[in-house]
Amino acid sequence: MRRSAVVLAVRGKAITMKRMLYLPLLALAACGAGEGPNRPLAEDRDYATQLTAPAPDYAAIIANADMIEPYEAFRDPSAEPPADAKRIGEVWLARLQERDVVDGYGLSGKADDAPIGGFDIRVTADDFDAWVAENGWDVPPHLRWSFMAPLRAPRVSDAAQSSIRVWPASEQRTGLKLQAADYGRVFLRDGCFFVDHQGTEKLAWLHAETGLDVDEEGYYVLVNRISGQVSGRLGERMVWAAPNAITSGGPDLDKFRAACGDGPTHGVGNPDSTARMDTMYPPQRAPDSAPPPGLE
Repeated sequence: MRRSAVVLAVRGKAITMKRMLYLPLLALAACGAGEGPNRPLAEDRDYATQLTAPAPDYAAIIANADMIEPYEAFRDPSAEPPADAKRIGEVWLARLQERDVVDGYGLSGKADDAPIGGFDIRVTADDFDAWVAENGWDVPPHLRWSFMAPLRAPRVSDAAQSSIRVWPASEQRTGLKLQAADYGRVFLRDGCFFVDHQGTEKLAWLHAETGLDVDEEGYYVLVNRISGQVSGRLGERMVWAAPNAITSGGPDLDKFRAACGDGPTHGVGNPDSTARMDTMYPPQRAPDSAPPPGLE
């Protein structure tokens, strides 16, 4: 529900005050409902729009953040590589590639044909263990493993779900990223997500680690699904690591464009409000006065 809206309940729908004049028309339409084709439910819904928003008190949000629960990020080897370590590494590489979760792997020596010594994979330790048990495999003890952090927040909260047409985010976890900074204003219009990127409006696509919620003041916010903290309010200026490919999972692109338009799509990754970033990492300021003589 929008913050300043005065609402009436009409058959379970929220009607804003500016639409009260149309209530007689709604009554007439209800009386003649059987005389024409029914409109799809999606056309009757009021989708959310949030073009701009003031920055919240990020200092308070950061100070009051919950501690991230410990998780298994690494698993060190517990045995020396066996004689057939090269074959074993290739078998596991093929398995992981088939599931499309390999973020990287390292060799146990400097030679190009050295056996694989460990994997960085885009799944949590628990998901990995469940997958291994499901297939009846034994994990080689000589390999090192690196896992992803669990996601604690949902993709879209119950409070925000009915206000959007589609959530344009990948389901595949994000691994190593290029670190070039990009920026723009990510906003919500008629249930669809856009980014004003360097003066050009494009459809926005996000990574799996970003979710959607509604904050205590009624603003739609992007949420870091690992920490559970607010990353920014839609409509704020944001920054993200780039470039970003549209990775697997998430809504079908054809359905996405059918719902929100067939314009270009821009990957905004896991964006953060620039106001939040300035709070976490205050910009350097020029000194108020020159230092005394002798101090440099």
